[in-house]
Amino acid sequence: MDSLGRGLRVGSLAVQGLAPEVEPAGPLTVSPEFATAYDQDLDDIAPVRYGRWGHRSAEQLEECLGRLDRGSSVVFNSGMAAVSSVLLALVRPGERLVLFEGGTYYETRQIAEQLAGRGVAVRVIASMAELPEAVVGARLVVVESPSNPLLDLYDLRAVARIAHDAGAIVAVDNSVASPLGQCPLELDADLVMSSDAKVIGGHNDLVLGHVSTRDDQLLKTLQDWRYLHGSIPSAFTCWLALRSIGTLELRVERQNASAAALVKLLASRPEVTGLRWPGAPADPQHPIAAAQMRLGGGLLTFCLPDRAYLHRFLRSCRLIVPATSYGGLQSTANDIGAWPHLNVPGGLVRISCGCEDTTDLVDDVRQALDLAALSLTAGLP
Repeated sequence: MDSLGRGLRVGSLAVQGLAPEVEPAGPLTVSPEFATAYDQDLDDIAPVRYGRWGHRSAEQLEECLGRLDRGSSVVFNSGMAAVSSVLLALVRPGERLVLFEGGTYYETRQIAEQLAGRGVAVRVIASMAELPEAVVGARLVVVESPSNPLLDLYDLRAVARIAHDAGAIVAVDNSVASPLGQCPLELDADLVMSSDAKVIGGHNDLVLGHVSTRDDQLLKTLQDWRYLHGSIPSAFTCWLALRSIGTLELRVERQNASAAALVKLLASRPEVTGLRWPGAPADPQHPIAAAQMRLGGGLLTFCLPDRAYLHRFLRSCRLIVPATSYGGLQSTANDIGAWPHLNVPGGLVRISCGCEDTTDLVDDVRQALDLAALSLTAGLP
């Protein structure tokens, strides 16, 4: 880590990433570098550059993300490009890949299925109790904590300890928590992956991903993979991400505060069951969250009596918008029962708290729940 990263907290690192080195009379923010071709130094002093290999906008973003993750970063043009690069670049035919059934995003599972068809031994386990046996001879363990969309948690230090004892490396999908919520590299993970369209981007206007590590060889492997596969993000996308990161702490703290307030309301409602939020002391996995997370985050899930009831609730919301994805400025809700690969109750919903006023958001959910209950009593659709 460079001198800028020493002694600063995450919020300061996020803001400093906007312009880490301000020149005298220079701008306080960086600008996107729109270039694919570069002057070739005939004296061979400067390195040869080409836009697919890398550009300054990507390098500036990587410096910022690396500081946040407490490692070194490689950016990709989507979260799935980042995840697939880890799996495809690091696991070879004949090697073993271990995934957690509840702690793996479903498209990551699809990549694993493709690897299985190419000679990789894929083992999907249901719990931590299976890990010591499953990881014997494994090359890579992948875990998402908190998971999307069910918010299951895994003891990342324990996962890393068991995997490392068996000679395996650990990659943690940190998309839900973000660097503000937890730092997997400081919990002994070897790699941290993120879909930055979510919390880090935070404005619902970019698609981006990254991987961070403290291992120089893993870093070079991923850089070489991106170089050959052409998965570098555009300069404009990198610039949008840098702009977003400057307000990351402000956004996440507001989202976290709103989630805490909503949990308090929802816990008092008889029609709500299965309430999950890592930051709640009543959450069944709160001890894990307390040990490894700085914040509970802006995502929460709960169940209403059935899917029709859920839809009445969503149609009654004024601030919360039914939408895909999460982590943006607007509060959104996702009907999890519509996810075909999940065996979940029809009334399950994932709420992503945005940056609206917390009191307004709580009032909106309260009135929407009241209207949904009233519609049921009146026999309305």
